[in-house]
Amino acid sequence: MGLAVTYRFGNAVLGPGSVTSLRDWPATESRVREHVHYACPEDVFQHEYVRLVRALAIVAGDKETAADAVQEAFVCLVRGWDRLSTYEDPVGWVRRVALNKIRQHQRSLSRQARLLLKIGQEPSLPVELRSSDPELWERLRTLPPKQRTAVALHYMGDLTAREVAHVMHVSEGTVDQHLHRALRALREALEAER
Repeated sequence: MGLAVTYRFGNAVLGPGSVTSLRDWPATESRVREHVHYACPEDVFQHEYVRLVRALAIVAGDKETAADAVQEAFVCLVRGWDRLSTYEDPVGWVRRVALNKIRQHQRSLSRQARLLLKIGQEPSLPVELRSSDPELWERLRTLPPKQRTAVALHYMGDLTAREVAHVMHVSEGTVDQHLHRALRALREALEAER
């Protein structure tokens, strides 16, 4: 069974088999993603799941939390497909729902940590974080949440600054500022280690 995904560029509509590869079409990956119209939620899942998890793993702090959040967002997408399929960017909707799920999870962990501190126990890192590349996660965890989110969405999620701004509900200039400050902080941390 072929996928019923079409790509729209102005008046041209490309469907399965109309081009042999994206190199045959003068468009960037970002422009293609911007104009994808999916026929069913399974197509969205098949094309976007891995990229969403990869990008949101940095925001979440671990891949498993990101995967759980993305899966929950896809469950919501399936349940509301009749309405959500008419949205201009259903992938953006899934991304935003997953990001909200991650934030809920982080607030819950924060409440649990405060409670443990009140009763005198030392909170520990989640198992997923301890088993990941500690150097990468430690550097990214030192960034403020908004900078970390911007870095994850832009560099891991392959989103443009405009797309990141839309997801984060900020201006494109603010995203550029978050990215600049985050990269400067990471660069300074690397130089300090040398």
